[in-house]
Amino acid sequence: MNSTLLALTVSLGLCITSGAFAQRTGSTTSSSAPRKYELQAKYNSGIAQSYLIEENTVAERTHSDSAKKQYNRNVKYYTTIRCIESQNGMSTIVVTLDSLQYKFSADGKDVLYDSQTDITPKNFADLNNYIGPLNRPYNLTMNPYGEVSKVEGEQVDFWRDYLNENKEGLDSVIYLIWMQSLDNDNLMHFGDLQKRIIPGKAVALDSTWMHELTLRLDGVIYTGKVSSKLDKYTGGLFVITTADTIKAAQQRFHVYGVPDISNLVDGACVVKSSTTMSTAGTINEVECEARSWYKAKVMNEEFTQRVVTTTTWKLTGQYQW
Repeated sequence: MNSTLLALTVSLGLCITSGAFAQRTGSTTSSSAPRKYELQAKYNSGIAQSYLIEENTVAERTHSDSAKKQYNRNVKYYTTIRCIESQNGMSTIVVTLDSLQYKFSADGKDVLYDSQTDITPKNFADLNNYIGPLNRPYNLTMNPYGEVSKVEGEQVDFWRDYLNENKEGLDSVIYLIWMQSLDNDNLMHFGDLQKRIIPGKAVALDSTWMHELTLRLDGVIYTGKVSSKLDKYTGGLFVITTADTIKAAQQRFHVYGVPDISNLVDGACVVKSSTTMSTAGTINEVECEARSWYKAKVMNEEFTQRVVTTTTWKLTGQYQW
């Protein structure tokens, strides 16, 4: 084991030991009081984590004439999250979606893209939702309660400005897709693992709390207050579960198979999520199943779409940089 890896291992071991000690000493104040655990994601400057983000989508659309359209999508982002500053409870992390594997299936045909082997992306509108933030690092600044106070990135800002400066010469659908792929809601959907689920305070087992939650699912944003619960603590790992319903936000968006921009009329999403975090404050895994529906209108055509989206954020490595 080299000196850098040894130092990191010792450092993490001390964090886990000190965290466990704090929980034990805190529980001795009253024999009848429930033990409380400090639930706060920790980011240490100079430490980076690697995550595999995988999103699976199954969608079915019903048009006003009862015609149906179905498609499936599988997306894998290999992602790096680096902490560049952590002070007074505020942390700034750099999110880089390093590489992308994409598969879209509809009408008996597949569209495939792998950023590590394909020289240029396919000319496919749906793919642009995922190409937009690829290899364009952006910063998320978070407070101790897991709320993102700032989203910024030079490359993201450059492409937003470029799109706005050339808006008149771009197809309106392509412009909308690219701008939404670089929008803060999309950047936080993939880069913010906490999503305000981790409360940043001491809570007892089985206790619940309310918080805001925003997800971008198949191009549509859903947001609202949800309930989360400290469901389990075992083997140095906390498991927080979230189960609730959030509404679709009013928006314009593009959906596969509809050539023009759609306007959302109504919609909602049932969310079931599980977040696993170590006593050192490292998020090990997030699993989210979202069953959503929406009604939308494009010109005089109204349609309804039902979507099942399962997304996982899984820790694959941790190292000094």
